Amino acid sequence: MNEQVSIVMTSTVKSPDRNVIVLERKTIAANDPSVAHVAKGRNRGLIVNKDPSLVAPEPNPAEVSLRFKVYMLNTVKDEIVQESRTLEFWFETSADVTRRFNMAHDYFQKILKSDQFPKDYFEFIKRLMELLRQYDGMRRLQVSIETIHDVAIRNTPISNFVRRVVRLSGEHSTLTMAKEEDSRPLEVVAEEKLQDILEKAFPNALQLEDLVRLSELEAELIERVLETMVVKGIVRQMGDGRWVRNIIHASDLQHEIIEVKSMPSVTANQQPTVAILCLHYCERLAINAMMENKVTFVRYQREGEANAYTLGTIGKHRVVCTKLPTIGRSRSAQISSGNATTRLLGSFQKVEHVLLVGCGGGVPHYTDSARHVRLGDVIVSAPAPPNGDYAYICCERFTKSESGAVEFVTKSWRPLDTTLLDIVEKLMAESVDSAGGFLQYMDTAMRELVHDEGLDFSRPPADADKLYMSVGDDSVVELSHPEGNNELAPLPTIRLGVIGGGKSVVKEDDVRLGFAAKYKVMAFDDEFDQVLESIHGNRNDSYVIIRGISDYRDGNAGREWQPYASLSAAALMKAVIKALPPPAIPDDDD
Repeated sequence: MNEQVSIVMTSTVKSPDRNVIVLERKTIAANDPSVAHVAKGRNRGLIVNKDPSLVAPEPNPAEVSLRFKVYMLNTVKDEIVQESRTLEFWFETSADVTRRFNMAHDYFQKILKSDQFPKDYFEFIKRLMELLRQYDGMRRLQVSIETIHDVAIRNTPISNFVRRVVRLSGEHSTLTMAKEEDSRPLEVVAEEKLQDILEKAFPNALQLEDLVRLSELEAELIERVLETMVVKGIVRQMGDGRWVRNIIHASDLQHEIIEVKSMPSVTANQQPTVAILCLHYCERLAINAMMENKVTFVRYQREGEANAYTLGTIGKHRVVCTKLPTIGRSRSAQISSGNATTRLLGSFQKVEHVLLVGCGGGVPHYTDSARHVRLGDVIVSAPAPPNGDYAYICCERFTKSESGAVEFVTKSWRPLDTTLLDIVEKLMAESVDSAGGFLQYMDTAMRELVHDEGLDFSRPPADADKLYMSVGDDSVVELSHPEGNNELAPLPTIRLGVIGGGKSVVKEDDVRLGFAAKYKVMAFDDEFDQVLESIHGNRNDSYVIIRGISDYRDGNAGREWQPYASLSAAALMKAVIKALPPPAIPDDDD
């Protein structure tokens, strides 16, 4: 009878707007009358069944399911349609629960692999069958494809993309997305861009020619917009003509700002024992909102790096915060951040604990809601269980072989002193409503910071937490959050996990997710390897990284969630510092 174990495809529902296809691992004879097609060559073992009555109903619900959406062009009707695609998995009884989730997750990532994502309906089904053949623990996959007409893509996160079509054979072809021109007034776009540039550079000031180069805007337009920003109190021009982000803000008039030529000496009993480092301007605002009795010393430089240190009190501890200056993501910018860290730790030599606080990008888990990170959650650097030996790992570079295998060159760190992590674990053991006052700190600071300096620190709407993934050729798919995690929780979730970095690895979605899977990374941030090298070089053994999740990349992919994510990370930071044992009282002559 020439029977063999094959991947058998059967179409069980077929209508203009809904199709259901069942893929099964089963034994069937190639000459069975129900067989419509038997693949040969490299596709040997793939069979198309024409008799839907041979598909036995499944008595149990799917063990794992996941959904995603693609945008399509109907080339016959010349209309944009959206397809909602649902994959439901059943497994062999020999596969335990963890293996089932991992298989489905890995399977889905391979579907979305950028250089292999199917560009039409038939290639999609064929790809599903080919992949199913690789997972002997999967016995059945049901694919439901529903068409949604009259899709409105304006005023949604996908509206940052404009329709661009790759016309392929067949009635439907995949709609790819490419960035569209911003339709807002040019002055509005320019102001947003200039504010972002000056905030990233802060505390460094920039010349007009720097702003022209970084913004790619005309000098005349920049000068006109800067004048408007001066009136709003957002920026100011220094005596030498350079421009800088104005750090005086209305919500905290008691926060004293002092410009100095050199940092003043700090008496022994006012020396900070905790240092806080951040990268984004909104992170600095959120951190400062957690302090009391604060004063900021700013030292502007005509040449070289400027310094801005905010000293204040959190609980029993004196703290110092600085925003690391960065312009772009060049290696020189990362080295500059390392130098700024060294200067801070050299200036305040009583520092015992260092906290890196700010935004990060969550690593999605498409099948396991317990491991899926959502926007607004907080990730704290910690070794992966059970015996991980690093809390932060940076990809310095990677190579791809002709077969597609990826090799990563990495460097990793973990603190020798776990005091800060131990405190976080203790706070997590408490109920979220009383986790060291975490939520209370968020609420109090949010009332002060909402709409401060043009930044909205309130929580974005739940429908703003969209998960998109690039699948190559500018194509984008919208992914659903895993079942059990579809609704955004009303409060941030605190998680422990490895944090990763590396500008090379975050550029490609499939490479980044492959790196995350291999090294058990839960979140990514900007490259902080030079900062960590400086911390270790200064023998600061107690440090922790706290990242509020603002996107699903590296914390730099959009401004909408950054203020709220910064606030959630800063609130946990405050809870941790307040839980630290009081510092030793220094002698008067120290």
